[in-house]
Amino acid sequence: MANLTIDIGNSSLKWAVFEGDTMLEMCVSSHFSPKDFETICKKYDVKKTILSSVLARNNDLTEYLQDNSDFFIELTSQTPLPLKIAYETPQTLGHDRIASAVGAVSLKPDLDLLVIDAGTCNTYDFISVKGVFEGGNITPGVEMRMKSMHAFTGSLPDIECADCSTFLGTSTATAMQCGAFWGIVYEIDGFINELKSKYPNLLVFLTGGYGFYFEKRIKNRIFAVPNLVHIGLNKILNYNDSF
Repeated sequence: MANLTIDIGNSSLKWAVFEGDTMLEMCVSSHFSPKDFETICKKYDVKKTILSSVLARNNDLTEYLQDNSDFFIELTSQTPLPLKIAYETPQTLGHDRIASAVGAVSLKPDLDLLVIDAGTCNTYDFISVKGVFEGGNITPGVEMRMKSMHAFTGSLPDIECADCSTFLGTSTATAMQCGAFWGIVYEIDGFINELKSKYPNLLVFLTGGYGFYFEKRIKNRIFAVPNLVHIGLNKILNYNDSF
């Protein structure tokens, strides 16, 4: 029997199939339809499904998955979790942030954890040794920084972000790229250093679609886990099926 996890983010959709804690397949797609679900079920014996989305609710897809799964849950602020949420506005807490936190705790329990997700936005979430999601910060992601420099000025070009090997740009385009790239590198190290001054045994996870950009540039030791959201979703799905 297999679990299906579906994560609809701001810029991409990903689904994964798990057997126990082992990921059997991961796919990035532009959409997810009933036909996709049927294809996956033919390949794997999917019994349980979880849907997480940061976008507006797709009622048709949600109802289809609910009607065609032996066990289905949609991740919301009301979903029971294997960790405590101390966030003042849990209803506004991104589902991807929740899933990443659960994934991190499942991999490294009983530790102070910082989960960094480098995506459309960069999120920095702290989970205490007691398994409590204490809060975090949100900053613009690297692509958002590039786009905003173009959108809010009259002359800066609209260019793609880049993994910069040099520290200083030698043209307007590379100055923008290096500024956005190295700004995030120092931001990441800064958040880690500040939390480590209070929590010396802090363990850091890095995930997200742009995580690979920064992994080798960060001075602090980190654990890069690209599929942390889906690991967490799988844990949440099994946790709710255990009641």
